[in-house]
Amino acid sequence: MTRQKRAKLDKKGLSGLGLDKLVEILLEEASANKALKARLQAALAGEAGPAEMARLIDKRLDTHEQSKTRINNARAKDLAVEFAGLARTILSELGGLDPLAGAQRVLRFLGLRFSLSPRLVSDSARLWKVFDEAEVAAAELIRSVPAQDQVLLVPQFETLRRRDRYGEHTGFLHLLTGAISEPAANAWKATLGEAMPKEPGKFGALDLLQAIALHRRDVDGYVALEEAKAENRRDTLTVAAMLQAAGRHEQALDWARRRPTGMRLLPVNGELAAVGPEYGARERRILEAEILDKLKRRGDAQDLRWREFSETLDPVVLKLYLSKLDDFAEFDEMDRAFALVEESDDIYAALDFFVCWPKLDRAAAQVLHHKDRWEGRYYEDLAPAAEALADQQPLAATVLYRVLISDILRRGIGVAYPLAARYLKELVRLAPHLPADARLQHHDDFVDTLRRTHPKKFGFWSEVPEDLR
Repeated sequence: MTRQKRAKLDKKGLSGLGLDKLVEILLEEASANKALKARLQAALAGEAGPAEMARLIDKRLDTHEQSKTRINNARAKDLAVEFAGLARTILSELGGLDPLAGAQRVLRFLGLRFSLSPRLVSDSARLWKVFDEAEVAAAELIRSVPAQDQVLLVPQFETLRRRDRYGEHTGFLHLLTGAISEPAANAWKATLGEAMPKEPGKFGALDLLQAIALHRRDVDGYVALEEAKAENRRDTLTVAAMLQAAGRHEQALDWARRRPTGMRLLPVNGELAAVGPEYGARERRILEAEILDKLKRRGDAQDLRWREFSETLDPVVLKLYLSKLDDFAEFDEMDRAFALVEESDDIYAALDFFVCWPKLDRAAAQVLHHKDRWEGRYYEDLAPAAEALADQQPLAATVLYRVLISDILRRGIGVAYPLAARYLKELVRLAPHLPADARLQHHDDFVDTLRRTHPKKFGFWSEVPEDLR
């Protein structure tokens, strides 16, 4: 029996339907689908040229800009579909025919975000996703606009900036600072320069001017703008790193040593955040040491690295310090460093250092030396250490796993019961490998103690296999 051939929903399959059938289907669908209808109208207008397509798009943008009605959840979903189609029409169809006209319309489209927000009954992630995706595509379209024509877009950049009253959507404008041409950058700089004195302390004009300077590799311009900031907004570490990269080491050292004294507002992972004086302290000291090296002040640089290591027990800093020593000197200095770590009052930092270095024999000695001081609430330090020690130092790992289990049960942390059960299984695995002279409670006795102390922690015991209870 011959297999029946099925038509696929692809170009070849649809072509087989014939033009009349396709037109009939499209007209039926367009009568119920506003986004499809609008796209078909824009495509038809495109046959008459980009001007006619732009006219239709402007008409739709005018309607949305003038609308005042409240938007419920159902309407927000419909708008997300409609706006996705409108953005696609602007970016792909009009932008493909006339990049400048497409860029002008997509900037108007992005401005709709600000009039829509107060009209929403509740927030709509689906709707905002359309705008977020349109921003990325808009930056690429603007990049394709001829250099001189980009200057015509600057007033619209400023309109978007001014409408963002609380600086919630600065990401797109910062994206543009790296996408625009030299003439457009110069025009925008002039406009931002006029606006800056009128908005002291506001996140806006000054920050964008710095972003432009950064993309234009204008170090002096960037530094001058940083000097103009209020002290609680000054990012001295970033300036120091920039000057260091530019080979201006004396200036870089000056900025690296401008240590903040209070709270500051700085960009952290792309978001503005309040940070204390110690934010970036480690990076600042490492950079300062690098600058001192460049200035041929090797002794000062090494003193700074050692001081930083002795205060933080940071293995990365110690490796930097050792890498700058003369041949064969590192062995004595490493012994000195290990002794300092072992004598530290911060037993958790010391354990973390030996695990990360790695020096597992010393880490195990650290665990056993302080076996009565460990607290399970520091699980972020103890759990990775126990895992790292398990195969080579089973006794030390056993101590840590017992501390973690006991703490979880004592505090009744239900969400951690599966972890505690897993730690108990690990203790069973480690038990045969413990040394005969280990001064440690026998495993069976430890489990009996758990049963007597926590008999009603059913969430925990249900996670433990019957043969281990």
